[in-house]
Amino acid sequence: MIKKSNWRLLLGGLLVLIGIASLLQTLNIIPFGGFLWGVLFALGGVAFIVYLLQNHEAWWAIIPGVILMGLGAVIFISSLFPNLEDAFGGFIFMGAISLAFWLVYFMNNKNWWAVIPGGVMASLAVTILIDQFTKFDGGGIFLLGMALTFALLTVLPGLGGNRRWPLIPAGVLFLVSMIALISEFNLPSLVWAVLLILLGVFLVVRSLIQRNKLEG
Repeated sequence: MIKKSNWRLLLGGLLVLIGIASLLQTLNIIPFGGFLWGVLFALGGVAFIVYLLQNHEAWWAIIPGVILMGLGAVIFISSLFPNLEDAFGGFIFMGAISLAFWLVYFMNNKNWWAVIPGGVMASLAVTILIDQFTKFDGGGIFLLGMALTFALLTVLPGLGGNRRWPLIPAGVLFLVSMIALISEFNLPSLVWAVLLILLGVFLVVRSLIQRNKLEG
């Protein structure tokens, strides 16, 4: 009962703070900036983490807890460093979602299913960085990350029964990712260019060797 009352008190107080802040901003009494909203979302995440620490069986609380803290961090960055929001906002938010599911798995490896959304969100976070800072399309990397995620299920503890079935989606995703990467990097043209160079070098060297033999 103490744990439940503490949880209700914590959540109730947080909701009251958010409601008051929203009301004051709506009435233009106090125009709260993004910094405060980032703090409030982060505190909401902390509330879920505190509940988890009080009740270890409530593993689900780690998901909204970490996600809300990640969202708070994004709002905080967009408020104080607006130039960094486009570069890292999506990466931080998707990374927070990924971290939440990975923590669910590491808390109890019987929750093996959490590896899938954890890996998918991690792949998406990396893809966002690639799209942001390079000229390449990160689609192939995303598919490769998903393939790795399913492959991990065959070696990580927790999955019972037949541990080979994840190899099927892993293999399909790996094949599709290779096709996408080959298309992205234009490897067929690259291979042909290298072959032409090697053939040209071979013909030049052979011609020089034969000339030296005739002159000798």
